[in-house]
Amino acid sequence: MPNRRTPDVSQIVKDFESQLRERMDGWMSARTPTGFRETELEIAAAARGLADEVTAKILVTMADDGQWAEEVVSAARTHGPYRGGGHRPVTVTLLGGKSVTLRVKYLKPDRRGLQGRPRGVGRRGKGGAGLYPVLAALGIWFAVSPAAAAEICRQVADSDSVRAGREALNRRGLDLGHKQTLRIVNHVGQRIVAQRSAWIEKALDGPAVDGFLAGKRVVIATDGGRLRERVPTRGRRREATGHRRYDTPWREPKVIVIYVIDENGRPVAEYRPIYDGTLGDCDETFQMLQAYLKQAGAHLAKELIVVGDGAKWIWGRVQELAASVGVHPDRVVEVIDWYHAIETLHEIAGARSWDDASKRRWMKRAKRLLFRGDTEGLLGEIDQLARGRNARAISKHRDYFARNGERMQYRTFKSNGVPLGSGAVESAVRRIVNMRMKANGTFWLEVNAEGILPLRSFLKSGRFDDLIDWSLHQAAPWSSTSSNTPELLAA
Repeated sequence: MPNRRTPDVSQIVKDFESQLRERMDGWMSARTPTGFRETELEIAAAARGLADEVTAKILVTMADDGQWAEEVVSAARTHGPYRGGGHRPVTVTLLGGKSVTLRVKYLKPDRRGLQGRPRGVGRRGKGGAGLYPVLAALGIWFAVSPAAAAEICRQVADSDSVRAGREALNRRGLDLGHKQTLRIVNHVGQRIVAQRSAWIEKALDGPAVDGFLAGKRVVIATDGGRLRERVPTRGRRREATGHRRYDTPWREPKVIVIYVIDENGRPVAEYRPIYDGTLGDCDETFQMLQAYLKQAGAHLAKELIVVGDGAKWIWGRVQELAASVGVHPDRVVEVIDWYHAIETLHEIAGARSWDDASKRRWMKRAKRLLFRGDTEGLLGEIDQLARGRNARAISKHRDYFARNGERMQYRTFKSNGVPLGSGAVESAVRRIVNMRMKANGTFWLEVNAEGILPLRSFLKSGRFDDLIDWSLHQAAPWSSTSSNTPELLAA
């Protein structure tokens, strides 16, 4: 519902013009590289101040619109068991760093008729279960505006550390300190994970959707990265510093990639790729793949190409995935990554003690057989090497080629414009996981690592704003109509 009043910003503009006139002489006299750079920064800061002043004026006017506020509060009441909690002051930080305090209606959970804990027993329940409907309707959560929250999450997710992200934010006048910055990122990430889980569950139970993958050649891949998890150890004494001890086991976050290629096998830039990641197991990873494929219209795809290394957990689930999505087996192509296969050949050749020239000749023959798809001939070459003391080291790789012969028809794949390598997912793993989450001395709580994965995934695929808008709507679905509901998967 549009606001009934238009805020008067004339005085704000006059004050801004006065500020510019007072500082103009100083700016005009800064005729050195350093001086002009500082002038640019000061003008940009002044413009941010003006933008925040206007935004604050609009926000206050909206919050003071009693009729609209009552409509929003009534809509929120129908969504959950709430009761009135009076009006409370809330301070909101805007995109340029300015804070504005509003007095808005608060709804608290309606626990009347429910059995509570005995008086004086137990701890107070977790806070934050209530709702500010007016703020939620505008996408304001965690005491920051939606644009400010998105920028904070973008910078922290994109930078190699929270400190680097805060430095970038500070240059824009938006620095809320380490703890509050981290709190906002973690809360947004955890909310997105919960919303995405509900979305996946609904997609798995529902019918396939006619999406942008219809009629396209679709490539999917999945692979794992590495990070250190921080696991608090219970029952052990604190360190001298007062901190509790913790273990740091390795975890393998899995990343999925879905993208469209043309008839020559090149990615189509018109369609943004789909990236996402999870700390879940193999089954959860494929459930995520299934949900995205169903919601993007993969059942109508011209071809579904699955590229990966030789991991059995991938290939044992491909046909089940295709059937669950509604893709006929005749439209599914499975490809073992060419470079991974070559690497395995090098491991076989390296297990034999011979001179470099003989090794090069054998590798040349083996690669020629591999490219032609002559699995029987390649196995014969491997069997000739698997003799004597090196037999066991060589034979352990034989099964890799024996069971994947149909996935290694590289000459046919190349002539049909099918990708031979899994570079897309390996690049995604590097950019999403390794460059941010695998740094030396970096240890992640599982809940925080799970939350940063979708933020970085959607950021690196060019879908970050779509994710934020979708999440804000999911957080307050009662505040919008179905006509303007943002989609998570636009083309």
